[in-house]
Amino acid sequence: MTPEQIAALTAISATVSKVGTWPIGSIIAAVVFGPWIVLWLVSRSMEKRHEAALKMYENNVKLVKNYEKVASEQADTIRLSTAATTELVTYLKNRTPCHEIMAKRPG
Repeated sequence: MTPEQIAALTAISATVSKVGTWPIGSIIAAVVFGPWIVLWLVSRSMEKRHEAALKMYENNVKLVKNYEKVASEQADTIRLSTAATTELVTYLKNRTPCHEIMAKRPG
């Protein structure tokens, strides 16, 4: 055996011998309360993740409301632009052409 293996076996045997000297109440307490402590820690972790998911959904609702506002403002801008373009086309169709005005001028 190599010196590293001997050192590992010595450490394991020392740990096992120390466990034998622990009071039985400590071992029972670890077995009984250990899972409850782990359960509480996992529960707290899940609670934090749930709160983060709720916050994400609330932020998404705010985002949708802001998007609806931007969309309605954009629709108003499109309506105004369409009205202005229509008015310009009407003016251009109904105006007197430049060459006719120049022909009517004396000179």
